[in-house]
Amino acid sequence: SVKEVKYLKKAIQSDNLCIQLTGVHIGNLQQLSHICHQAGKTVIVNHELIGGLGNDRIAFEMLKKLYKVDGVIGSSVSKLNQMQHMGLETIFRISLIDSHSVEMALRSLKGVNFTAVELRPYSHAVEFLPMFKEIFTGKFFAGGFINSEERIKICQKAGFDGVMTSTKKLWSYIE
Repeated sequence: SVKEVKYLKKAIQSDNLCIQLTGVHIGNLQQLSHICHQAGKTVIVNHELIGGLGNDRIAFEMLKKLYKVDGVIGSSVSKLNQMQHMGLETIFRISLIDSHSVEMALRSLKGVNFTAVELRPYSHAVEFLPMFKEIFTGKFFAGGFINSEERIKICQKAGFDGVMTSTKKLWSYIE
């Protein structure tokens, strides 16, 4: 996750195939997406964090057609469904804060066909991954407080397909 544009070059030089742009706004997203694509990277954004972007169908069409992002992360099933129908890859971000949030997320996942799910924070993600795998057959990513190689190894061992981290020293970590 690139939170500051000044670190984009480092992200592009990493071995990762996908870059999550989080420190962006409608004035720079098109250019940054283009730079990432020129480097052969896939671009994902959290639509809830793009400065100046609306939260409606037109805004979502702009993500695909004008800004040319490849995928979107979000916490709203209905918004992600809209974006999925527009041809964007969709990642459902689930924050595991208490037992109620776990129950609600498990219910929300029934019948959806998103590209992937991000469970966060990583410590709860590892604990609850088996429950989520019973309901959803797509890819799973762990996120939130993944700031060491040890935590990546824990996530790999638990069965995650990958991790999301803004810790720059881990961007090229591959085991």
